[in-house]
This record gives sequence, C-alpha cells and structure tokens, in this order.
Amino acid sequence: MKTSAFASDLDRTLIYSHRVLDHYEYDGDYDLVEMLDERPLSYMSVETKKSLKMIHQLGWFIPVTTRTTAQYERITFFQQELKPEYAVTTNGGCILHHGKPLEDWQVIVDERLKACMSVREMLRAISELPVAAWVKRTRTAEGRFLYLIMKDEYLSRIPLAELKQWGEERGWQVSLQGRKLYFIPAPLNKWDAVAFLKERLALEYVYGAGDSLLDAGLIRQADMGFAPRHGEVLDFDPLLEPTVASGMAAADEITAFVKKQMTTAKKPSIR
Repeated sequence: MKTSAFASDLDRTLIYSHRVLDHYEYDGDYDLVEMLDERPLSYMSVETKKSLKMIHQLGWFIPVTTRTTAQYERITFFQQELKPEYAVTTNGGCILHHGKPLEDWQVIVDERLKACMSVREMLRAISELPVAAWVKRTRTAEGRFLYLIMKDEYLSRIPLAELKQWGEERGWQVSLQGRKLYFIPAPLNKWDAVAFLKERLALEYVYGAGDSLLDAGLIRQADMGFAPRHGEVLDFDPLLEPTVASGMAAADEITAFVKKQMTTAKKPSIR
C-alpha cells in the first residue's frame, strides 16, 4: 500500500520556460513537455523525469498547479509518459481523478467561495489601482480567480509587498510569477486540496514543493517541504530552507531527495 506522496507545484518548480532556462544555466539534458499553437513553452529535465517515474511507482505523485485544467492538460509528460491518478489544478479549486473533477471536492470549494469577494468585484477594485495602467491582458481562470499579464517594462516596478497586503485585506492572495500577477481568493489554496487527498488516500507522509507565494502553505504544512533557491516564496518566508541549486537543477535536487527517501521508506526529521 502506498503511504507517502510527493505533491509538487509545476511551473518554475518541476518545469521551466525558455525565459527561466536562459537565466539559470543547466548542464544536463531536458525535454520539451509543453507546446501551444506549435510554440514550445515548457521543458523538464531528463533526470527529473526519471525521478518522478520512480516516485510514481513507490508512492503517489500529485501535480499541484495554479494552472487551469486545460492548461495542465497541455503538459504532454503527464498525458503520455507518467499519468498521475490525482492532480490538483486551478490553485486547489479542482482535484482531478483520472482526468475528471472530483464532485465532492467541488461542493466544498463552491461553499467556501460564497464568503469571498467575487471575481467581478475584484476586477473592479484592481482597475482603480496604479498597476492597472501596466497591464497588457487580463485573464480569468475557470471563473475562480484572475491574473494580469503585465508589460515587461513595468515588472520591476510592481509593489508586490503592498499588493499582497492589499489583497489580504480583501481575503485574496497575490503572487507574481514571471509576467503574470495572480489574484486568487484565499479559500483556493493548494494545501487544502492536498490535505483532502491525504485523508482520502490515508497517507502517512507528504512531501511538498513549490516556488511561489501561492505554494507557501503547501511547503509549510507538508511533512517535509522544499523551495527552489530561486523561488519567490523565500522573499516572504526566510525561515524556509532553500535548495542548494537554482533553476532546473533545483528540480533535480528535490526529486532525487524525495525518490531516495521513498526508496528507503524512512521519514527524516531533517534534510
């Protein structure tokens, strides 16, 4: 019986865009794992792929992403090579089981969101902020949350700490990932979805990993959490221990460690 799981964020934790690859040198081999309109988007190292396949055999591998279900399904590695039984999408708003949403989780999420400011109300509030003038495009994710694609020339001027506080006062989370500025209702969080699966699958031990502020709960509340050295989350929680490596090499480091621990079936108290 599988009693442990590795629940991990995807973008900038396990998979990387050309933009990130150009910023952090990587000496190993990597494969294209996502395309859109015949454009290559994301890559995963060959070493990370091998480790994930072994983790998948030894325990549960649960992808946990802010991506919508449709965006998650673009990642060919999870559709063709390794097919996780469970996946968390839409920042915890949806749990997939064999590719289909779990209805009992949907009921829980819908009830929690009733207490929050609606997406329409949040869009109206954001339009009154100075950053509204720096937005290239606005997108909503399955009606659950929204994100702003920012103009490149303004990325360094985004007052993220102030926006984070502004969002918290309204019951929403704020995170900047690349050019995307996310605004997500507080009830939509990755750990709650993973905790639901931990109980459902009777898991004894969960490893968690992520790079962004939206992954903070997943990292902190997992039995053991990992943050890539390049991760945004480290700017807001300096108590988190970063990986030694940055970029794609951080994915290799994290997955190799989890694979080793699952292989020896030990529950370490320290890294």
